[in-house]
Amino acid sequence: MDYALYLGCAIPIKALKYELSARNIAARFGINLIDLKCFTCCGFPVKSMDNLAALYLSARNLVIAESQGLDIVGLCSGCVATLSEAIIMLEDINLRKEINGLLKKEGIGQYKGILKVRHLAKILSKDTILEQISNNISFDLTNKCLAIHYGCHYLKPSEAHGKLEDVNRPTSISKIVKAIGAKEIDYDLKSQCCGLTMMSADESIAYQLAGSKLKDIAEKGADALIVACPSCCVAFENNQKIACKAVDTTLSMPVLYYTQLMGLAIGMSDKELGFEFNRVAFKW
Repeated sequence: MDYALYLGCAIPIKALKYELSARNIAARFGINLIDLKCFTCCGFPVKSMDNLAALYLSARNLVIAESQGLDIVGLCSGCVATLSEAIIMLEDINLRKEINGLLKKEGIGQYKGILKVRHLAKILSKDTILEQISNNISFDLTNKCLAIHYGCHYLKPSEAHGKLEDVNRPTSISKIVKAIGAKEIDYDLKSQCCGLTMMSADESIAYQLAGSKLKDIAEKGADALIVACPSCCVAFENNQKIACKAVDTTLSMPVLYYTQLMGLAIGMSDKELGFEFNRVAFKW
């Protein structure tokens, strides 16, 4: 299985443990992640200022992957959602013509609409891979209670993601938790935003959103929070002390990427999974 790996802007800077664990867990299951050096920003940061510019940036990345005959796999939920939404928008013939005109000026190629974009978690949650995981458990996690934060962009807009999961009751990462033998806990604020996108508008609200979710899962007995997006990880791990202070609590809640969790279960090393970069230490 060959895919063009789309890292986006944040992961190489803020989420090295995610990139490390993703590359190594993918290789373990025969998923070949190919780096294309010409990839640039997905366009999400400029959507609020210029929709056409944002779409052009997305289309540019799509064309680069198409030219190599590869579908895209992404790690950042926001990037995956933005690129997937661009595919739907470019079904409009007039809009595609306008974007292709801009692409022609750059000499980057023309968008044809022949590729798919997928989040790595959705690929790793396929039954064939989950079966391999279940049959190769070497680290017992049956006594661990895990909370999952899917985040806003992991499944929304649902049309862009092919309506493969119920946006109100997602299951893909839950299947991973089940496959490794751990227990998933339910909690009241499961669908609540991590708050990070609010930082530029109101920091106090952003911290309260993250803090209230951390407090909720702690009260439900969670041993760790599992995430699938670098921005969400920043909100819950990097900003944990400030977020907890915003809701008058003190916690030391480990935050793991689903890729780290999978690798831990099948005996991959701490170095392979980037645990040295986790900010909240834990001993299991």
